[in-house]
Amino acid sequence: MSKHSATYPVVSVIDGQPTFETELSLILAECEVGGAIKVLSPLEYHTDRQRKWYKGVALKAFMQEGWSQEEADHHLKAECGGNELLKREKFYMGKLSNGQPVVVDRLTIVGVGKRNMSTFIDNILAYAGTQGIPLPPPDPELRTR
Repeated sequence: MSKHSATYPVVSVIDGQPTFETELSLILAECEVGGAIKVLSPLEYHTDRQRKWYKGVALKAFMQEGWSQEEADHHLKAECGGNELLKREKFYMGKLSNGQPVVVDRLTIVGVGKRNMSTFIDNILAYAGTQGIPLPPPDPELRTR
């Protein structure tokens, strides 16, 4: 089973139907059983690409310094303004023996707006520079506000 997440930009919308740069038959030919097609608004697409840069480039750069993915994620969120810029979500970890639920707050990049993600990315790039960690920046349009 391959993991494939191709992106096909919509070039126009005619009578409520999207027209893609790539022929629809070619797009559909890549579909696999169990897969899905997701339509993203321009804003969702932008923040989706920002999240992919964070997970696929930034975290990996810090993991090369010997950190686990979880350590790198927690460290970057702590050092790069995560408390102010990212969203908090409740994570339920089960119940204690007395029946009380165990709830932990964690910071997430899911659902964070373009402006906050851009600032977070800028903070990560600055922090990487101070630590001497080579980190290629994302495409310039991903850092626009």
